[in-house]
Amino acid sequence: MIFWWTGRGYLALLSLIGVFALFGAVLTLAFGEQIFDTAPWLWAVGAVIAAVINWMVGCRVNRKPLKVPPPRLWKSRLTYRPRNRFMGLPLEVWSAPMMLLAVVMLVRGLLPA
Repeated sequence: MIFWWTGRGYLALLSLIGVFALFGAVLTLAFGEQIFDTAPWLWAVGAVIAAVINWMVGCRVNRKPLKVPPPRLWKSRLTYRPRNRFMGLPLEVWSAPMMLLAVVMLVRGLLPA
């Protein structure tokens, strides 16, 4: 898979992978190796944490306000030209796909096996 970024855009992927690694390591150390077998929905919590961290870091490095804009203003959030982009989109915008990933992981984790 090919990734591209400008400025510090790599932080989007780094925050997702880093949070998952740290989250998984902490929970495994605290509750044992079978925690994700018994509660696979916990990965969704990690994705939410990654999305929040990505939003905060992205807003800070792109010098945009932390407040989430109303839906009618999302176009302006997607189309401005920030210095820090990941795959063509502003760094903080990647929090939305991370939240979508969290919803998918939550649904899949709660479904009976």
